[in-house]
Amino acid sequence: MWLRFLHSTYCNPAIFAGIIFYLMGYFIHRFPPKSPKSWYGYRSVLSTKTPEMWRSANEYAAYISRRVGVILVVSGVACALLFQRQSDWFWYITVGAVVAGTMYLVGDTEWELTRHFDKDGKRILPE
Repeated sequence: MWLRFLHSTYCNPAIFAGIIFYLMGYFIHRFPPKSPKSWYGYRSVLSTKTPEMWRSANEYAAYISRRVGVILVVSGVACALLFQRQSDWFWYITVGAVVAGTMYLVGDTEWELTRHFDKDGKRILPE
């Protein structure tokens, strides 16, 4: 039974990573990490500059992580329905979706931080 599932198209990285991304985003949203010394949270050079940047980065990363998780699960199920077996293209698409989702999560969160904070970590007020 397990071997049959492992070789089915429903066993793919996009579905598993999508579930993990969604749960991670939900967990960080529901229980935000208090400081950069926490064992979990969105951690980067920019996000650990100030406590305000840390809070903002984790809030935004949790939101994006939930969105990416849903998109990955939907794309994983779509690939499972479109492909009849785990071919090379099946793996390229499902793993590529996970890589693209991860790059989007990091890139968009960092971009959001640079838009709202200056190089010293002070919030930029809208004009």
